Amino acid sequence: DTGDYPKLHINGFADVKRITGTELIDEIGDAYRRDGMEETIVISRSNKRVNAYNNGIRNRVLYREEELSTGDILMITKNNYFWVEGFENLDFLANGEFVEVMRVKGEEVMYGFRFCNVLLYHRDYDIEFEAKIIMDVLHTEVPGLSRAQNDLLFANVMEDYADISQKRLRYKKVKENPYFNALQVKYGYAVTCHKAQGGEWRNVFLDLGYVQQAYMGENFYRWLYTSITRSSERLWLVNLPDDFVALPKI
Repeated sequence: DTGDYPKLHINGFADVKRITGTELIDEIGDAYRRDGMEETIVISRSNKRVNAYNNGIRNRVLYREEELSTGDILMITKNNYFWVEGFENLDFLANGEFVEVMRVKGEEVMYGFRFCNVLLYHRDYDIEFEAKIIMDVLHTEVPGLSRAQNDLLFANVMEDYADISQKRLRYKKVKENPYFNALQVKYGYAVTCHKAQGGEWRNVFLDLGYVQQAYMGENFYRWLYTSITRSSERLWLVNLPDDFVALPKI
């Protein structure tokens, strides 16, 4: 019985389009050319699918072979106070905000992790700033460093200050260390609904993924509503199952 599936009335709406996965790449490319990357987003239900979309868009739409390139859109995944200290009207870089890579200045390995020095542009505040980003987070299926990774980074940085006798001063040095404060980021072409909350884009590509009736509870409907309403102009429903489509009235 498919009666429990929500029925979406999409026929007759020029700003809502149902597409298959094979059409997705061309449609995203058209949206980028028409409105720009900053006005286009893919929303999916899992971090695993989001990673697949981000990698696919970089490879097949933007044709980027380097792990990080000028023009890449990144999403900050953890609040950071270090890199914008001294800027007026900007106290910190917030989890969920987007920045654009203006220049890639080189990678380095320190403390058992990979870092990249970059020049970033924050469109919302119209500022450029230099930062280190931690590359190990880019491809993981979790938002940032794990607790174990964070503890390891802290311990490895702390070793650099072993000559300082007072633990409090060593701790302060770690907190001021640029590697310990490296920005944690993901590619920003596709996001989960949780990360999209509060944002709005002209073009939203919504991938519901495989949905079982057992999960058709209140949380799913909230997810669906929030995802759909991120779009201010056009909505694409990617691989939408037939069970979700309301039959046109005769």
